[in-house]
Amino acid sequence: MSSNKTKVISIFNNKGGVGKTIITWNLGDALARRGKKVLLIDFDPQSNLSIAMLGERFTNILPSPENPYGTTIRAYIQRFLQNEGPLQFYKHKGYRTNEKVDLIASDAWLNVYSESLSVGSDLLTGNGLEKYSIISRLIQEANSKEEDQYDYVLIDLPPSFNNLVRTALYSSNYFIVPCTSDIFCSYCVGLIGETLPRFIKEWEIGCQLHDTNNPHNQKYINLGKPVFAGWIFNGYDTRKPKDETNKKIIAADHVMGSKIAEGVKKLVETLEKGIKQHPSVLQNHPSKSFWLGGIEDMNILVQNSMWLNCPIARLDQIEPVKNLQDRGQWSPNQLDQIKRLKASFLSIADRVIKHCI
Repeated sequence: MSSNKTKVISIFNNKGGVGKTIITWNLGDALARRGKKVLLIDFDPQSNLSIAMLGERFTNILPSPENPYGTTIRAYIQRFLQNEGPLQFYKHKGYRTNEKVDLIASDAWLNVYSESLSVGSDLLTGNGLEKYSIISRLIQEANSKEEDQYDYVLIDLPPSFNNLVRTALYSSNYFIVPCTSDIFCSYCVGLIGETLPRFIKEWEIGCQLHDTNNPHNQKYINLGKPVFAGWIFNGYDTRKPKDETNKKIIAADHVMGSKIAEGVKKLVETLEKGIKQHPSVLQNHPSKSFWLGGIEDMNILVQNSMWLNCPIARLDQIEPVKNLQDRGQWSPNQLDQIKRLKASFLSIADRVIKHCI
């Protein structure tokens, strides 16, 4: 999976639009501001995390006639699948992301990789576990090239239960579920409880067959044991209501937050019942609701963050925003919101550091 020091955390929800990419990026930046060494893996073919961090430079790392594999995650995985050595590993720095954060960028080719994986012939037979543990191998490669190993690896995933998600979860120590004020979120949280035990059972079937046929090769023994570390309530409304409509909107956020908390409680019960071989939920969680923190609705700050390739916490420090501020176009309320969001991500990072150990 990883060294004892490196903790691998998948940021996952099978529902789209819950802020997985923004949370992965900004949580990684917050962990780095706490002095941690962080590796972000963009394992979503949409490549939103890579584009957010690298901006226009992203197009320069894609495959070209001169470099047919590019310098994304494809360069490593495709060479591995085709048994072409030596394997090539590339990491990148975000222009404005904390210097302690590295990125393994994505490529739309991951769709091809996902389709190449077969639960029947690769997983359940135990013959293709190496394909499903490629993330663990990639992290080992990343650590081998560092004087100091990474403290945390955060994986941004597509909104799906596809093979990419399986692969990441099998190599993860923990997973965190972002949620929004949306009735479908509560439903999708329930689907995780239905699906993950099956994923784990199928992994264990494959491992048992592999270990029977390879009694001296136990390299998968620590994989396939992801632990639910909690959920993040993203995008809730903090406005002071001025009329009845806004009061209802804000009240609805509270109601939905409660419904999601109920869904998470059922998720925990389902995981504990369905996965007996290892602890499936964080045993020392500070909150009975498994709540890791909340992120208020970022409104226009999200667009600015993506446009400037800058994490939320630094938006008020870079020149384009300074210019807006100097011309009076960046309001004091928005600057205050940046400070609040910075504090929110640091608070979540502190909980991760304390409990994901």
